[in-house]
Amino acid sequence: MYIAILNIMKHKLMKNLPTLVITGGTGLVGTRLIQRIADHYQIYILTRGKSEDTNQVKYIKWNIKAKEIELDKLPSEVDIIINLVGAGIADKRWTEARKQVLIDSRVKSTEFLFEVFKSRKVKTYIGASAIGYYGDRGEELLTADSDPGKDGFLSKCCVLWEESSQLFKPVVDHHYILRIGIVLSEQGGALPKLILPSKLGGAGYFGDGSAYYSWIHIDDLCNTIEFLINESPPSRAYNGVSPLPIPLKEFMRGIKKVYAPYALLLPIPVFAVKLAMGEMVSMLTNSDRVIPQHLEAAGHKFEYADIDRALRHIKEEKVELGY
Repeated sequence: MYIAILNIMKHKLMKNLPTLVITGGTGLVGTRLIQRIADHYQIYILTRGKSEDTNQVKYIKWNIKAKEIELDKLPSEVDIIINLVGAGIADKRWTEARKQVLIDSRVKSTEFLFEVFKSRKVKTYIGASAIGYYGDRGEELLTADSDPGKDGFLSKCCVLWEESSQLFKPVVDHHYILRIGIVLSEQGGALPKLILPSKLGGAGYFGDGSAYYSWIHIDDLCNTIEFLINESPPSRAYNGVSPLPIPLKEFMRGIKKVYAPYALLLPIPVFAVKLAMGEMVSMLTNSDRVIPQHLEAAGHKFEYADIDRALRHIKEEKVELGY
């Protein structure tokens, strides 16, 4: 009887929770974010597959290409939309067809998302982008006020992505673009691929290792998203990166120190990687010295700003994703 009463009370409380719609909710960042905030929101995940609903998380099937969505499951009013959708940038070699898929999976999905929600009341929109927006900029210190890169596919893709998110600006109270750096997590993304060679005895860096890497611990990224939701700083673009970008050689030295102290730190010729990866090599060799100036000015604090502290926490914590 007591369990039944508690379940009824929980159901009533869930009805009064703020509503949050998320795309990309089954990806690395979306999964971790939902794991952390599920008790505080009624969450709707837009997904291509079928999943079982829970009390806190409801799944809504959509087909971007066909422009189909389960409209009857959508809430009439939405407090927050978090748009993380996009095909994996490093999943396949960048043929011209693949590059179009990468753009369309971001732009067309955002355009369709806008068509679905433009007539529904939405308070806050957070659209993902990436630091690829800035192109290859050497040692230049980059803030969210910096111009986009003048050439390169990553910059082009991010510019088009952000332009599609601008559709939401006139219809929401708070509008944010979050340019995300290299997300550190053992559960996916770049880190497991960077750790593996060091465990086999060699921690490699490309060229002379001077290219800057702007990174962020996955929990700091989730904290950043929560900060935008809860604190409502001025609507604008923000950089979702640690305040301490570092050259690739230092980045790999941190991985070696934490994961494989006896591994050798070795240079990898760029031309050899380019033969294997083609244009995709820019993901590894572009230098982006990006700082979160406007987030810090708004009062946001980073828990894992130092690379050694971030990596040690990730190694020791062993966070299991799921909700």
